[in-house]
Amino acid sequence: MSEHNYVEANDLNMFYIEKGKGQPLILLHGGIATANTNWSKQIDFFAEYFRVIAVDSRGHGRTDNPSGKFSYELMAEDIAALIKALNLDKPFVCGWSDGGQIVLEIGINYPDLTKALVAGGVLSEITEYYSSAMKKWGINGPGEVDFEKLREIIPQFADALPELHSPVYGPDYWKKLLQDISYMWLDPSSFPQNKISQIKTHILIIAGDRDEACSIDENAKMYKLIPCAELAIIPNATHDVYETKPDLFNKIVLEFLQSHL
Repeated sequence: MSEHNYVEANDLNMFYIEKGKGQPLILLHGGIATANTNWSKQIDFFAEYFRVIAVDSRGHGRTDNPSGKFSYELMAEDIAALIKALNLDKPFVCGWSDGGQIVLEIGINYPDLTKALVAGGVLSEITEYYSSAMKKWGINGPGEVDFEKLREIIPQFADALPELHSPVYGPDYWKKLLQDISYMWLDPSSFPQNKISQIKTHILIIAGDRDEACSIDENAKMYKLIPCAELAIIPNATHDVYETKPDLFNKIVLEFLQSHL
């Protein structure tokens, strides 16, 4: 099978990168990223051990979004449809940030679908800590994005956004994507809150100790709420720990996944 593929799933033409063989491992990227940009230091590493399937989420990169809708619950439905369309048997699913929120929803709503889960950089609810981070990044309110502030805070990434998200809807689409997805980011009902205690699948909660959006307290709270959870906090690491400390991140995730084969 070729490395770059498309599959029809949940009314989407969903793009994914496939590499390796064996037990399937689905990788879900963060908001306004793509499979390539989020997981550039993970795909080849994990392909040595698993059949890696790194997906562009709805409305991101090369995956379309005809409805224009975003919700973590809907995006979990997308992945459930992908698993069915590819005939995957009990895959692992690892998600970061928005991808991690999708993982939580998979755990809540599809208890028998996966073998084990990894959720990184996630929240059970909107916290003051998270709200402050969103304002710092220029997300001032639902649909209210300060694009100049975003460029000041993450210039290299911001400059890449027009090209990253141009394949389906063109080079100006990234601004609409940010405005549309910000409603989900700032909606308290988007987050699972105490529903995460319903997750019965083995799950690793992982984060950096200096994550700008998700505090250590929030990670510890989720760990205590989920019956079969494990917790890993990577030292001296921010929200992009998979990028800045890939060796440690990959080692921790691999050890967790191999313990649940």
